[in-house]
Amino acid sequence: MQTLKPNKHHEQLTPEVKIVTPEFWWLKNKSDADNWFFQPDDHSALSAFTVRWTPNNVGAEELELGRWTQWKEYAQSLVVAIMESDLTNVTKTVTLASYAREVRAICMWFCFTHRMQHISDVTREHIELYEEHIKASEHTSNNAISKLNTLNMMWKLKDYIGSGLNFLPYHNGQLGPKAKRLGTPGKRTKTIPPNEFFSLLDKVLIEVEGADKWLRKLECYVALKATYGFNCSWHYKKMFGESSEVLFQRIRVIYASAIVIILSLTAMRKHEATVLKYSDAIKALVEPTLGGTEHKTSHTATGKTTTRPLPKEGIKALKVIIELTKHQRDKATDPERLLLRLPFQHCVSGDTTASEYVNSRVLYHMFDTLTKEASLNYSLRPHMLRRAFAMIWTWRFEIGDLEHLARFLYHNNHLFTEIYVDDPDVYDFLPEEMQRYTAKVFEQAFLGDNDIKGGVGKLISRYKRLLRQKVSVIEPETVGVFVAKMIDRFNYRVIPNADGYCFMSNGRGSRAKCSTDGFNPDYSNRNEEHCSGCPNFGVDAPRSKYWEKRRDAHEAVQFSSSDMLMVEASKKGVKRAERIIGMFKEVK
Repeated sequence: MQTLKPNKHHEQLTPEVKIVTPEFWWLKNKSDADNWFFQPDDHSALSAFTVRWTPNNVGAEELELGRWTQWKEYAQSLVVAIMESDLTNVTKTVTLASYAREVRAICMWFCFTHRMQHISDVTREHIELYEEHIKASEHTSNNAISKLNTLNMMWKLKDYIGSGLNFLPYHNGQLGPKAKRLGTPGKRTKTIPPNEFFSLLDKVLIEVEGADKWLRKLECYVALKATYGFNCSWHYKKMFGESSEVLFQRIRVIYASAIVIILSLTAMRKHEATVLKYSDAIKALVEPTLGGTEHKTSHTATGKTTTRPLPKEGIKALKVIIELTKHQRDKATDPERLLLRLPFQHCVSGDTTASEYVNSRVLYHMFDTLTKEASLNYSLRPHMLRRAFAMIWTWRFEIGDLEHLARFLYHNNHLFTEIYVDDPDVYDFLPEEMQRYTAKVFEQAFLGDNDIKGGVGKLISRYKRLLRQKVSVIEPETVGVFVAKMIDRFNYRVIPNADGYCFMSNGRGSRAKCSTDGFNPDYSNRNEEHCSGCPNFGVDAPRSKYWEKRRDAHEAVQFSSSDMLMVEASKKGVKRAERIIGMFKEVK
């Protein structure tokens, strides 16, 4: 019996090769021919790394099981090829384990449903039948594309294995459209509208601010448990006049609230949060930045390091998390993990061992408790908070800061970020919120609460004069009515950016310096030169700080570059920035 050895060279392997004890870095030593245990990472559920090759066909005939032996050997050889060959880019064990399950499912279908003897016997007609199976099973489009891609690998890797499909099922450009036709649309992650998101934040902030009382009670409960064991609940009730279940409920809500705050203020992915380090949390209490590790887009087993700014509300949430988990830290196998299970009710059954850490299942359960406590009409999930962050940021800064948002979310480029923006749910609330924001900007300008200068300054002054002609005393209520009519008549919308505002209406598009068609603004053409000289551009005093940074950056290039074109461009940049900054010298 031959054991496949790791290599990166094309070898002729036959389906008859018996894989008894696979010796690859990505498989644990306890793996055998029927059970493969992939090396786990530190952020995915352990169940994701186990693949069992034994069929569940109870009562299957001996002939069928004998036929499966050959299919299993081919399937395992294909999985090895997916990881070991130079023809794929699979590098992570969690990805390989997912492919292994797809390979197993497809091979079982050919073996048991169609009683086929060998992969080389599969024809295009069989592929069409499998496509009908995918459609009848109502798999999502994403799941369907994984299955079709696996079928393609059965042809792509046939020379490496020595056997496989005799034809390429799907040529370039065919796989995606075919998967969409076969699969059903996946459920879209709910987008939390701004008002709902801020309301949720208010609730979780209140929970964390009032956590101290319950943390003290938890301290007492842990002490009672150490002294009285299972009788601690009776002593707790005698001491506080309430059931320990009340304490458990409140602690779960507080823990979930603290995690919601961290996720909401950092746009952190779920897996990044679950592997946060205790030492990084301690550092963040001194320096308000939270370090982490992002795996999804890193293309490496170790992930890439992230650093996220954390405001004081996030610091408070971290302190609560540290306090809640301190009771389990000395007992934990890996005390460096920040999010540990709470010190009560680790319910397990049989020989199952309870997880010491907050995995997805535990986190969802805590979020469900918070959902009920906060009377939300949807099931809160971590990714909703990341999307909400992206939507709020985009709503505030629109197109102008998509690149910054991409960097903050640790996307590889802005195209990934645009997925968050190009969401049908956004259009349910964005026009209304944009209208409210526009009204707020105009009202603050007319009441003198915000002095907006720049190209749009003339427009603001003209409306102020018109307002004074209509009313003798300018009051908020009067201004509100005036602004509402103005927005309704001209369809004004104010688009905020980091460096200023873009004031747009039905008639101002043709004046936009960024316009490429002479009728409408083209925000992809937005830049410092266009905006600073645009009649639709406005800037207020707080944003002059942004222009000071731009000026300093231009000056740094001006005095350090030996490229005369760069020097001349930076000189112009300094002049533009100085002109904007100079508008506010008298108000500083």
